[in-house]
Amino acid sequence: MGNARDLRYQNLIDVDPRTGKATYRPNMLPKPGVPIEFCPTASGVKSLRAMAYHPGTQAFYIPLNLSCERGTFSNVERVEGGGGSGGGRRTNLMHPESPDGIGELLAMSAKTGDILWRHRTRTPPNTATLTTGGGLVVVGDFYRYLYVHDATTGKILFQTRLSTSVQGFPITYAVNGRQFLAIPVGTGGGQWVTTIPAELTPEKKIAPGSNAIFVFALPEVPQR
Repeated sequence: MGNARDLRYQNLIDVDPRTGKATYRPNMLPKPGVPIEFCPTASGVKSLRAMAYHPGTQAFYIPLNLSCERGTFSNVERVEGGGGSGGGRRTNLMHPESPDGIGELLAMSAKTGDILWRHRTRTPPNTATLTTGGGLVVVGDFYRYLYVHDATTGKILFQTRLSTSVQGFPITYAVNGRQFLAIPVGTGGGQWVTTIPAELTPEKKIAPGSNAIFVFALPEVPQR
């Protein structure tokens, strides 16, 4: 027996909260050549950016892209094992639940599905999330910002801007008892740059290229 939580950011399917079964709504099945408006976009609400779990808070920390799409699909022949969506004309739209921005880091209880806190940003998260044993949640966004949150409250404990979009998978490690945080930055690859931020937040320009890894040292813990 599974279970599911619908965040109400989508209008495509009905979800059974007890079994997790998803059923497409009949009026949301695309027809060739007929425009349809749906949330999230065909790029997804999370895509390849991994969420993280923290055993101390028993919560998931989920990076989300809140946007919608008006699209027209073509009739394509599907081949077993093949891909493709038959996409044609496409216009990205702001999400009605978040008209001022397209990014959100969401903390959700793994036990109840309740939303514990959310942090919204003008541009979407562009990294996986990372949780630490010290109660931190790390995430980076399209517009070069790195955020370190308190896992329980969501309070921003540290924030800085890097040379270009933060992306990939932040990691943490220790050397001689000192904890470090390594953050990749760059463009291309798994970046949201090609469509959604470019259309919906065109004022948020980023520097192309400039691939790098930034390493931060956490404060030393006094020896007892």
